[in-house]
Amino acid sequence: MRVWALGVALLAFPLVACAESVESQTVKQTDTARLQEAAPSHNHVAAHETLLEAEKHQETNSATTIPKMGPVPITCYGIAEQGGLVVCRTEPNAQVKIARAEDDFYFETSDENGILFVGFDRDEATNFIEHAGNRVTFELKPRDYDTSRIDGLPKNMVNEYTPEELKRIRAASAKKKIGFASRVQPVGFKDGFIYPIQEDYIKTTNFGAQRILNGVPKKPHYGVDLAAPKGTPIVAPADGIVSLASEDMYFEGALILIDHGQGLISYYLHMDDVMVEDGQAVKQGEQIATVGSKGRSTGPHLCWRLKWRNRNLDPELLTQWSQD
Repeated sequence: MRVWALGVALLAFPLVACAESVESQTVKQTDTARLQEAAPSHNHVAAHETLLEAEKHQETNSATTIPKMGPVPITCYGIAEQGGLVVCRTEPNAQVKIARAEDDFYFETSDENGILFVGFDRDEATNFIEHAGNRVTFELKPRDYDTSRIDGLPKNMVNEYTPEELKRIRAASAKKKIGFASRVQPVGFKDGFIYPIQEDYIKTTNFGAQRILNGVPKKPHYGVDLAAPKGTPIVAPADGIVSLASEDMYFEGALILIDHGQGLISYYLHMDDVMVEDGQAVKQGEQIATVGSKGRSTGPHLCWRLKWRNRNLDPELLTQWSQD
């Protein structure tokens, strides 16, 4: 079925598959109406019949063994689109295959409640997850992305660096690697995100825009830029643990990373004042910093980003999360 929130389709789709062989369910972003409410699976029906038969035999044979039930089916809900995220439930502590293709996959472990996140990068096309014969396939419609041109940046912020600057860049990259390796288990965003700036702002760049800096094509912009006056409060969009808080980053100037659970990490760039420290627990709405213009920046703004397991997500999509 579809759950709608702020104009975005939030998928809520129970999926049941056979334990003996892979039964797959395909989720198309443009064809979610085919998703049906879960009916009792033939596994459950067969198990019920087996139990009745076992009860009959038990009257004459006390040694009769009742067969075990099949694996827990996979259920998922969330925003199945490029830059989006879904939350899936399966067996607790299960090894779940997450794949872009049959030969391009890795495994993640669900938590003690069987919860597992699956995020979709900027340019994802098809993904699937699989466990114990249950498979869910996601077919994602391409999004249209803007082109963002910025001129007048210093050359040492684009493509010309001194040996000392390269040393600083490498040191900053090492810090970020540690911060992104955080794997907090408690889920801190069950009710979605709020915007990190609650006062007036102007959105100047959308997620995924192709960046051209001083006429040089660069990587896509994986954040959302929110322009606001210097000193404007920045708050945590959801509960989490700070995995990095630094005011000495080369491109970012000042950088905060917050782990919201299972490697879902939001981060904040170019701030003026950093008000948290590594390892600190923060609550949704708690102030963490103020808007600034440090690093590779042309004016006061917040660059707000989101990453899951090295996949770049659109943080604005999580502000449209279903509250049900």
